[in-house]
Amino acid sequence: MHEYKLLRTLTQLESSHLLPSILKRTIPQLDSNCYKGSSGRIGILGGSEKYTGAPYYAAMSALRTGADLATVFCAQEAAIPIKSYSPELMVDSVYSASNMQSDDENIVEKEIDDMVHKVVSSLERLHCVVIGPGLGRDVNVLKATARIIQEARQLGVNLVLDADALYLLSLKEYHYLILKKSQSECTKTGFLILTPNVVEYKRLVDNVANGNEDEFRQSVEEMIVIKKGHHDVIETIGVPSNSDENILISEEQGGLKRSGGIGDVLCGVTGSFSAWNRILSNQAVEEPSTQDKNTSMLLSCWLASAVTKRSTKNAFDKRKRSMTAPDILEEIGDIVDHLSKSTIAR
Repeated sequence: MHEYKLLRTLTQLESSHLLPSILKRTIPQLDSNCYKGSSGRIGILGGSEKYTGAPYYAAMSALRTGADLATVFCAQEAAIPIKSYSPELMVDSVYSASNMQSDDENIVEKEIDDMVHKVVSSLERLHCVVIGPGLGRDVNVLKATARIIQEARQLGVNLVLDADALYLLSLKEYHYLILKKSQSECTKTGFLILTPNVVEYKRLVDNVANGNEDEFRQSVEEMIVIKKGHHDVIETIGVPSNSDENILISEEQGGLKRSGGIGDVLCGVTGSFSAWNRILSNQAVEEPSTQDKNTSMLLSCWLASAVTKRSTKNAFDKRKRSMTAPDILEEIGDIVDHLSKSTIAR
């Protein structure tokens, strides 16, 4: 791991002798043996009566990164708007907002159960699920989402949590989703990745560990946190060692414009890199060590951060103050292709 720690930007990586080994760990080969879905099947749980743009950006950024398929699991009221944004997305309405807000408890409980069943029944065919973009904060939707997260963890599905999913984790009744569990309960094998901004991270630390960051890092189960900022900090927390071997820094320069949707783009890009990590793990002839797996995923998250930053910078250079999230989507493909051209069969 120590040999990767000096990497700070994509420019540095592209001229580094480490590039081949990092690509081997993070991006699968694209050749004639591939089939639909073999380069990544991503789920996005988000999209509510009020918010429809965020899940679209997350899903499209996953596809622009290189995933084959993206399915959005959303409110019935959000399904048609999201479908109308792009024919590339599969959109599955998994609950009715009006039923979730019903005064009849029986209707609400049935709607929660139905939402959980619809999403969980799809989990095993997905390489990664991104949860949170446009999810909203309806208490009953959050209750269903908590159950989905728990089921996904037990199934070993890779998860990327952002936005309202991070808000959910900050609520006391849902701290159990991330606090360390007894050894007998630790049956999961999937990665948990959080992508908080400064405010979201502080809320988690304040609510889970009374503002004590060291306590927070030790009390939660193992996960990777991409702390967004001027320089993104990608860190594995919840592990016995506080060694800086578990930290990578992305100093890739982003654009100056902070338009809405950039965080959604990051979690979508991260979703694709997380899916590729799962695909490569499944293809491995020999089971890699736990440390090796963790290093590969940490590198995947670093690449996701750096690719998103450079995409934002390139979009800003062209559009300046008028830059919006769709402009960023247009930049992702070229950046990933330039970086990973050696992984594509000739």
